[in-house]
Amino acid sequence: MTEHRTLVVLDEGARGEAPPGWRQAAPEHRVVHCPPEKAPTLLDQAAGTRPLADVVAGGQLAPVALRLAERYPHAVRSVLLVGPDPEGDGRASREWFAAHGTRVASVREAGVEVEVLPHGPAGAPLTEPRVAAAVASTLDRLPAVRRPDW
Repeated sequence: MTEHRTLVVLDEGARGEAPPGWRQAAPEHRVVHCPPEKAPTLLDQAAGTRPLADVVAGGQLAPVALRLAERYPHAVRSVLLVGPDPEGDGRASREWFAAHGTRVASVREAGVEVEVLPHGPAGAPLTEPRVAAAVASTLDRLPAVRRPDW
């Protein structure tokens, strides 16, 4: 039996079960929707296992996901950020990277992949099927193993 990665989907409104479409989008992952305060426990568990976890977040939780990756670089293969350009005009994206670009660089330097995915319709929740499809496509492109620590 193959080991499954854990896909930690940070969601304030998480109710435990992954929304429809997510299991199909990430079949090689154990998909866990969780509020951000429960993520450290999941990443502590992932720290001693291989393969490592992937973390997905959008909106105001994107900086939380980056902080988690900084705190648990030994447990996280990638951080997938949904957005931050819901209007598609690039303005929000530029502002977001001006505010968080240093943290993104720090996480990447620690060997964690950071990818920014399209958000879909403005204000679309992470439960939106297009978000799950974008996550699936990105997971397929990521290297199977994390970059070695420097």
